[in-house]
Amino acid sequence: MIGTNKKSQRPETSSENAVNRIAKGTVFEGVLRSENNVRVDGTFEGDLITKGRLVVGISGSIKGSVSCAHCETEGEMDGNIIVQELFVLKATAKVNGEIQYGQLSVESGAQATGNLHLTSKVKDIKGANHEQSSVPKEKVGQRQTVAV
Repeated sequence: MIGTNKKSQRPETSSENAVNRIAKGTVFEGVLRSENNVRVDGTFEGDLITKGRLVVGISGSIKGSVSCAHCETEGEMDGNIIVQELFVLKATAKVNGEIQYGQLSVESGAQATGNLHLTSKVKDIKGANHEQSSVPKEKVGQRQTVAV
Protein backbone atom coordinates (compact mmCIF):
# COMPACT_ATOMS: atom_id res chain seq x y z
CA MET A 1 0.00 0.00 0.00
CA ILE A 2 1.05 3.53 -0.60
CA GLY A 3 2.08 5.37 2.53
CA THR A 4 2.52 2.32 4.76
CA ASN A 5 5.70 1.52 6.62
CA LYS A 6 5.60 -2.24 6.07
CA LYS A 7 8.96 -3.83 5.46
CA SER A 8 9.65 -5.98 2.45
CA GLN A 9 9.00 -9.71 2.84
CA ARG A 10 12.44 -10.47 1.33
CA PRO A 11 15.11 -11.31 3.92
CA GLU A 12 17.98 -8.88 4.11
CA THR A 13 21.31 -10.34 3.08
CA SER A 14 24.36 -9.72 5.21
CA SER A 15 27.85 -10.01 3.80
CA GLU A 16 29.41 -10.36 7.26
CA ASN A 17 29.29 -14.16 7.11
CA ALA A 18 29.53 -14.50 3.34
CA VAL A 19 32.00 -17.08 2.04
CA ASN A 20 33.40 -17.10 -1.47
CA ARG A 21 34.18 -20.69 -2.47
CA ILE A 22 36.40 -22.38 -5.00
CA ALA A 23 35.05 -25.93 -4.98
CA LYS A 24 37.02 -29.15 -5.34
CA GLY A 25 37.62 -29.85 -9.02
CA THR A 26 37.61 -26.13 -9.90
CA VAL A 27 40.70 -24.34 -11.20
CA PHE A 28 40.80 -20.55 -10.81
CA GLU A 29 43.58 -18.50 -12.39
CA GLY A 30 43.85 -14.75 -11.91
CA VAL A 31 43.20 -12.16 -9.22
CA LEU A 32 40.60 -12.55 -6.50
CA ARG A 33 39.83 -9.58 -4.23
CA SER A 34 37.22 -9.88 -1.51
CA GLU A 35 35.94 -8.03 1.52
CA ASN A 36 34.58 -11.35 2.83
CA ASN A 37 35.85 -14.80 3.76
CA VAL A 38 37.26 -17.16 1.12
CA ARG A 39 37.43 -20.97 1.10
CA VAL A 40 39.57 -22.88 -1.41
CA ASP A 41 38.95 -26.60 -1.89
CA GLY A 42 40.05 -26.56 -5.54
CA THR A 43 43.11 -25.03 -7.21
CA PHE A 44 43.90 -21.32 -7.19
CA GLU A 45 46.78 -19.72 -9.09
CA GLY A 46 47.38 -15.99 -8.92
CA ASP A 47 46.81 -13.21 -6.39
CA LEU A 48 44.30 -13.72 -3.59
CA ILE A 49 43.53 -10.69 -1.42
CA THR A 50 40.87 -10.73 1.26
CA LYS A 51 40.14 -8.61 4.30
CA GLY A 52 38.46 -11.63 5.82
CA ARG A 53 39.48 -15.16 6.67
CA LEU A 54 41.04 -17.59 4.21
CA VAL A 55 40.48 -21.32 4.63
CA VAL A 56 42.35 -23.80 2.45
CA GLY A 57 40.70 -27.22 2.66
CA ILE A 58 42.55 -30.53 2.59
CA SER A 59 42.10 -30.77 -1.19
CA GLY A 60 42.86 -27.07 -1.71
CA SER A 61 45.95 -25.71 -3.40
CA ILE A 62 47.12 -22.11 -3.75
CA LYS A 63 50.10 -20.99 -5.82
CA GLY A 64 50.83 -17.28 -5.89
CA SER A 65 50.50 -14.27 -3.61
CA VAL A 66 48.12 -14.28 -0.66
CA SER A 67 47.15 -11.43 1.65
CA CYS A 68 44.50 -11.97 4.32
CA ALA A 69 43.53 -11.16 7.91
CA HIS A 70 43.39 -14.79 9.15
CA CYS A 71 44.36 -18.05 7.45
CA GLU A 72 43.72 -21.68 8.29
CA THR A 73 45.14 -24.31 5.95
CA GLU A 74 44.89 -28.07 5.65
CA GLY A 75 46.02 -28.06 2.02
CA GLU A 76 48.96 -26.71 0.05
CA MET A 77 50.17 -23.13 -0.30
CA ASP A 78 53.17 -21.91 -2.28
CA GLY A 79 54.26 -18.30 -2.74
CA ASN A 80 54.31 -14.99 -0.93
CA ILE A 81 51.89 -15.23 1.99
CA ILE A 82 50.95 -12.36 4.30
CA VAL A 83 48.63 -13.17 7.20
CA GLN A 84 48.06 -10.09 9.32
CA GLU A 85 46.86 -11.98 12.37
CA LEU A 86 46.64 -15.75 13.08
CA PHE A 87 48.07 -18.30 10.62
CA VAL A 88 46.99 -21.87 11.48
CA LEU A 89 48.76 -24.83 9.88
CA LYS A 90 46.77 -28.02 10.36
CA ALA A 91 48.50 -31.43 10.44
CA THR A 92 48.05 -32.02 6.68
CA ALA A 93 49.24 -28.55 5.62
CA LYS A 94 52.17 -28.07 3.24
CA VAL A 95 53.31 -24.45 3.01
CA ASN A 96 56.29 -23.09 1.10
CA GLY A 97 57.49 -19.58 0.39
CA GLU A 98 58.02 -16.17 1.90
CA ILE A 99 55.57 -16.08 4.81
CA GLN A 100 54.70 -13.19 7.13
CA TYR A 101 52.30 -13.63 10.03
CA GLY A 102 51.14 -11.97 13.24
CA GLN A 103 50.68 -15.24 15.16
CA LEU A 104 51.45 -18.83 14.19
CA SER A 105 49.84 -22.11 15.23
CA VAL A 106 51.36 -25.33 13.89
CA GLU A 107 49.89 -28.79 14.44
CA SER A 108 52.15 -31.83 14.54
CA GLY A 109 52.72 -33.12 11.02
CA ALA A 110 52.39 -29.76 9.25
CA GLN A 111 55.17 -28.91 6.82
CA ALA A 112 56.44 -25.35 6.41
CA THR A 113 59.50 -24.47 4.36
CA GLY A 114 60.93 -21.15 3.30
CA ASN A 115 61.24 -17.95 5.29
CA LEU A 116 58.74 -17.37 8.05
CA HIS A 117 58.66 -13.89 9.55
CA LEU A 118 56.82 -12.83 12.68
CA THR A 119 55.66 -9.28 12.08
CA SER A 120 54.28 -6.72 14.50
CA LYS A 121 52.78 -3.32 14.09
CA VAL A 122 54.96 -0.54 15.47
CA LYS A 123 52.15 0.80 17.66
CA ASP A 124 51.81 -2.63 19.31
CA ILE A 125 55.46 -2.81 20.32
CA LYS A 126 55.87 -1.74 23.90
CA GLY A 127 58.94 -0.71 25.78
CA ALA A 128 61.27 2.23 25.88
CA ASN A 129 64.11 0.23 24.34
CA HIS A 130 62.53 0.39 20.90
CA GLU A 131 61.97 4.14 21.10
CA GLN A 132 65.64 4.75 21.87
CA SER A 133 66.84 2.35 19.19
CA SER A 134 68.71 3.64 16.16
CA VAL A 135 66.48 1.48 13.95
CA PRO A 136 63.78 3.54 12.21
CA LYS A 137 60.31 2.91 13.68
CA GLU A 138 58.95 1.52 10.42
CA LYS A 139 61.68 -1.16 10.48
CA VAL A 140 61.03 -2.27 14.07
CA GLY A 141 59.56 -5.75 14.31
CA GLN A 142 60.49 -9.30 15.08
CA ARG A 143 61.93 -11.63 12.48
CA GLN A 144 61.99 -15.35 12.84
CA THR A 145 63.25 -17.87 10.31
CA VAL A 146 61.83 -21.34 10.85
CA ALA A 147 61.82 -24.64 9.05
CA VAL A 148 59.24 -26.98 10.53
